[in-house]
Amino acid sequence: MGSVLKLYTSLEEKLGKETAKVITEAVEELTKEKKNELKMELKEELANELATKRDIYELKLEIEEITRKDIYELKVELEKVRKEIERTKAEMLKWFIGLFVSLVIFLVGWSWTLIKLVLQK
Repeated sequence: MGSVLKLYTSLEEKLGKETAKVITEAVEELTKEKKNELKMELKEELANELATKRDIYELKLEIEEITRKDIYELKVELEKVRKEIERTKAEMLKWFIGLFVSLVIFLVGWSWTLIKLVLQK
């Protein structure tokens, strides 16, 4: 307000009371309009930059969807690993039984040969 009063006083001396009043009122009105315009621009810029509750909710839904998809993919992958472990386990058991049977046959043959040798002497 001090600067408007100084303007009015300066204009009053040079242009008269009525003209000074009209000019200072016009300057005040233009200043208020510009101030309101700048406020609105700033408000719009802030609104564009800040996340709204809706933005946050949409982001939350997107993250939940990605998480669900990742969990599903992990479950599928885990099931594949379990099946592979079962196949490996069955394969190992098959080899173990085959080797065990071979060992038993070897031991029986070896024992039979020893018995034959002992009985021949």
